[in-house]
Amino acid sequence: MKLTPLAAGLLCLLPAAGRGATLELDFAAYGGGVSLARGSVVLTEEAEGTASRYRAELEAEAVPWLGLFTNFRYRAEAAGRLEAGAAQPDRFRGERRLRRKLDVMALSYGPDGVEVTADPPISPDKAARVPPDSRRGSIDPLSAGAAVILTASRAGGCGGRYPVYDGRRRYDIVMTPQGKGELPSSRYRIATGTAEVCAVTIRPVAGFQGDRDPDRFFAEGVERKATVWFARAPESGRVVPVTVEVPTDAMSVLVHTVGVKAGS
Repeated sequence: MKLTPLAAGLLCLLPAAGRGATLELDFAAYGGGVSLARGSVVLTEEAEGTASRYRAELEAEAVPWLGLFTNFRYRAEAAGRLEAGAAQPDRFRGERRLRRKLDVMALSYGPDGVEVTADPPISPDKAARVPPDSRRGSIDPLSAGAAVILTASRAGGCGGRYPVYDGRRRYDIVMTPQGKGELPSSRYRIATGTAEVCAVTIRPVAGFQGDRDPDRFFAEGVERKATVWFARAPESGRVVPVTVEVPTDAMSVLVHTVGVKAGS
């Protein structure tokens, strides 16, 4: 399952839910000022001793005008355990439809490492680009997003390294606090004013040998950057990512939170 600039932005919109709570975020994505996609993210978390169990669900699809050309839809879910801000996933499944092609990626986690099931199957040569030792201790991209946002919400900032394996590539997501910044008024997002700013670096580790086109989001030896602004949602009072910006060589992709529903 490929991580595009849009997908990278969506991962950063995973909600900051409290224990025993469910939080749903509706989002809208834009590229170069043009509407690209809409969708929602739901995170459910239940206490388990000093830790918690989580389930994350993400759905996104192209807006109607773009859907006529791409038929793009993406659906993913992950579940596992959260402790001290670290995710320990049990499973992940992602389905991406683009035009007439459907790609499915499933990851399961056990004491022997990460088991990958892909449809269409990954060739042995490509699978060997990320050896088992590199996969051990990694987490899926959806669980990484949950851990990043939950940690930022509870600790009042961001920071740390998250080792991600998406079934094809191993990369690190590095979070660095940037202090406070001002979000100008905008009809595209739910909050404005003072926000916590976090810089995101996506750092290649393994599996990038075939990614030699520097214009692609994933390219061998190329680090990608993103910025996340956190603020309190007006009605629920929850700290959530209100805007994610993912710059590319062609344009900047902006993902704005446009609605928040909190429950327990």
